Amino acid sequence: MRSRCGLALLALSCSSNGPTTSPASSALPPGVVARSGAELVSASTIARIAERGVSPRAASELAVVDAVLAAGAREQLSPGAVRSIERAALARALLESLARDVKALPQPTDAELQEIRSERWLDLDRPDAVRTTHAVVLNDKPERAAEARLVAEKLGAALAAATTGAELIRIAQAFPGEGFEIHAEPLPFVTADGRSFARTETGLAPRGGFDQAFASAANAIPGVGQLGPIATSSFGFHLILVEERMPGVTTPREGLAALLAPEVQARRGSKMRRELLEKLRAGAPIQVERAVDDLTARVKLSP
Repeated sequence: MRSRCGLALLALSCSSNGPTTSPASSALPPGVVARSGAELVSASTIARIAERGVSPRAASELAVVDAVLAAGAREQLSPGAVRSIERAALARALLESLARDVKALPQPTDAELQEIRSERWLDLDRPDAVRTTHAVVLNDKPERAAEARLVAEKLGAALAAATTGAELIRIAQAFPGEGFEIHAEPLPFVTADGRSFARTETGLAPRGGFDQAFASAANAIPGVGQLGPIATSSFGFHLILVEERMPGVTTPREGLAALLAPEVQARRGSKMRRELLEKLRAGAPIQVERAVDDLTARVKLSP
């Protein structure tokens, strides 16, 4: 969308193919190349239009049409409507200037790329992971750790022939806990460093973190359908069965810069916009009518 002149944005398109008339020549202020009533067309305005890929002559004609339409808008619209249009056009012009500043910034820095890489690790930098089903002999009393481990050893012997998560859960739920609670359940994918995620209809989604000792033990089990040795965590003693392995992904540094450049630019723009708004608000305090909700509720919207 062009933004050469504020009022023209809310009037008619500057690219109208309607008939035009040659303006009369007269002495104009320095830097001004045309005028329509009170609307002045500066050389800098024409230069900005020409930057969009049109010839200086065409840019001049478009600017004059804008000025004519703007002058007509001032005559035909109410003062309130004109002020609203001017505010919107000025805000748009300021934001477009900000966008040009963002585009002029240098290439993404390593810190910017790493920030996004860390946030989007599932897509860009995901380690190998395993999906498991486990049974745990729960214990939070250090003095009973030996007893709990003995129960886990017996449970491990009972689970030796299990090759699926369903079998593990069935056996564990029927196993006597000897005073300890045994909990069995399927778990989402977990990486060796404890990060977790699940497969959903829309892709992979993060699922928080796991106990580091459990995560490391789960990923150390070499085969799918294999039961690992007893693993100790802050929750108790685990018997872990691997049901699926998912290879990791990594994005090379040289490909990362090109891939994430648009996102880096968008983040820079958002940051600069926030900083600009904070600066402007500090210089121009905002006062809002207390009854603003009641007043806006009376506004009738066209269907």
